[in-house]
Amino acid sequence: MTAAKPPTRQEDQIALGLTAALLFVVVVLLTAVLDGARRFDFSSFYTAGVIIRQGNGPRLYDLGEQARVERQLFNRENPLIYLHPPFEALGFAALARLSYVKAYVLWGAINVLLWLFFQHLLRPYTPIPRNPICYFWLCSLFFPFWVTLFQGQSSVLLLLLFSLTFVCLRRGQDFRAGVFLGLGLGKFALVLPFALICLLRGKWRLTAGFAVAACGLGVLSLMAVGPAGVRSYASLLIDTVRNPDNPAYRIIRAGAMPNVKGFFATLLAGRLSTLYISGLAAAVSAPLVLFVAWRWKQEDKGRKGNTTGLMFAAALAVSLITAPYSFMSDLTLMLLAVLLVIGSSPWLEKSAQRVVLTVMMVVLYCPPMYILLLDRQAIHILVPVLGAFALAAISLARRAELPLA
Repeated sequence: MTAAKPPTRQEDQIALGLTAALLFVVVVLLTAVLDGARRFDFSSFYTAGVIIRQGNGPRLYDLGEQARVERQLFNRENPLIYLHPPFEALGFAALARLSYVKAYVLWGAINVLLWLFFQHLLRPYTPIPRNPICYFWLCSLFFPFWVTLFQGQSSVLLLLLFSLTFVCLRRGQDFRAGVFLGLGLGKFALVLPFALICLLRGKWRLTAGFAVAACGLGVLSLMAVGPAGVRSYASLLIDTVRNPDNPAYRIIRAGAMPNVKGFFATLLAGRLSTLYISGLAAAVSAPLVLFVAWRWKQEDKGRKGNTTGLMFAAALAVSLITAPYSFMSDLTLMLLAVLLVIGSSPWLEKSAQRVVLTVMMVVLYCPPMYILLLDRQAIHILVPVLGAFALAAISLARRAELPLA
């Protein structure tokens, strides 16, 4: 099979403009449900921003302080706790200058712009589908993105940072790739498994860039909450692990996490203690990370970069399922994995791996499935889907024989 003819720049610009118009209309329409938006995840980010603006940074991770501010802002007795790193709260402190309604809409508009930039950035690596409208619809109809947009989550920013990491790797700019990856530490649970895979591959320049970004964000965290606030954050994270049944941590529900930990915690609830379940999750996750790192290193030696997209996609899927915490909105990252797979040269050839990947993609694009799993608190069921996707991508990489376009 021959590769599809790439779209013209004008076709892409028209399609991008139409997509932008549609998404901005959706953001404006979100104002019609702003009362409901007060229950969304963004409300906890806004609360963190208000705490920082009030000069109470050292108390940012005091659950009593979070509850007090949420009662004041939203008249809510059961707070949605803020668990993101301190440096991220600085950005939301800027948004907290506005009323909640304006901040929510502005954050939605920012997410749309980041989403459009992501689509534009990945287009050269995804010549299929050739039709620009089909390409932008392929990106914009991915259900987890809409969950991210409505909830006001930060997964779109992380998606863009992973995409920039991939582009830099393709260009041989490993240090810069590491910097972009490190900037994603706002969701460190998802980034660290991927960074570990790169470290095990011996990507020292990438690791150096990652360390530089991490140090910079660490300094910002100290500026935001001070040493006491950083210690409080560490204590809170440890407590969420030790006492997962604490009602205050209700947002961290095992069934709502598409990862190995959530999978085992749901299936083995009442049969094994939390400690044993965590150990079992670690025992499964570690070999997965090691296997992907080993296979990617082998591909680096044998294919000379021909399978970077496929291995990046596999590593991304494995990072999602091995992360200690991941949620529905984080599945937005799988769109990057999908685009990298269908943009790879081995995808053009018929194979059993292509059939498996196609089936997994159909599942990941099925809105009724997400709605059903959300209703039943069973997002953990997607773990085998993500695992099969990763293994099929790795297997497809082994078949790669075509040179880079």
